[in-house]
Amino acid sequence: MIHDVSLAVPHGATHLVIGPIQAGKSMLMRHIVGLEHPVCGRIFLEGSRVDGAADSDAQLRRLRARLGVVFEGSALISRLSAVENVELPLLEHSRVTPVEARQAARELLSEVGMADAADRTADGLGRSAQRRVAIARALALRPPMLLLDEPTQGLDAHAAHEVDELLRTLQARYGFGTLIFSHEVRHAFGMASEIYVMAGGTIVARGDREALEESENEVVRQLLHRRGGR
Repeated sequence: MIHDVSLAVPHGATHLVIGPIQAGKSMLMRHIVGLEHPVCGRIFLEGSRVDGAADSDAQLRRLRARLGVVFEGSALISRLSAVENVELPLLEHSRVTPVEARQAARELLSEVGMADAADRTADGLGRSAQRRVAIARALALRPPMLLLDEPTQGLDAHAAHEVDELLRTLQARYGFGTLIFSHEVRHAFGMASEIYVMAGGTIVARGDREALEESENEVVRQLLHRRGGR
């Protein structure tokens, strides 16, 4: 159960929700994207509620379309090509023609370094390539907010660094806010300007890296010292 959670991500900022396994990170993300409905509390995107309490299903659907989401493991449709995966949000949530959607999808794939793999099926791509395609799909509708669940899990250090750099480049270009959910400590020492530490379904500490390094909270200390994280 998620409780006593409060956070806000400005445009252009990168915030991180970090914590051990079963801390509640993925469940919090599911609430934000509307896959779970909160018993109490409210979730807003640019002033409009997106927590299931919108005026109508149609309004809620439009609002959710403005959240870009990269799920753990990428969650691509394996039988579709990379370009078909990326064009899906455009075909479903915008008024572009199929030709326009295909062109926009190819341009996005080029931006994430996947132009040459546009026609390959998703299940024929490696993990790093799948992650890049998932990022392109999440940005297809130019959302103001991008949510990523364990974006570099399963990648080697070099591939993970390349994904981080790609996200920085895209964020600088488009100005979206980014909220990362991860158990990897290294995110706290790179991209994130604000860090929320979760344990037991709630936020037990928050602040920038320097503030958390001085924390006496046992969960924080264990996270930062894990794998030489400090």
